[in-house]
Amino acid sequence: MRIVGLVALAGLIALLVALFTDSTYAAIAVVILAVGGIVLLLRDWRADHRQARDGAATGVPHDEPIDPAMSPEMFSPDISSDGRGPSSDARAD
Repeated sequence: MRIVGLVALAGLIALLVALFTDSTYAAIAVVILAVGGIVLLLRDWRADHRQARDGAATGVPHDEPIDPAMSPEMFSPDISSDGRGPSSDARAD
């Protein structure tokens, strides 16, 4: 990702040069750097997608068990249903 940041910074500098100097060559450099940045982002995105598909980057660690007994009914909202004020949990804060 560091190279993408460097390309973006170079593109920003080239854009400012193109705007202030009215240079066609700097404008062409902006377009080339933009296309190169998009290609680099697509390359990184495909690599991340490939890792996720292979199972290397999952959100749940493999060593922690998931409790099947947990359900949404076990939790209560912090907002009361009567609409006149906060719930008792919110008042305690």
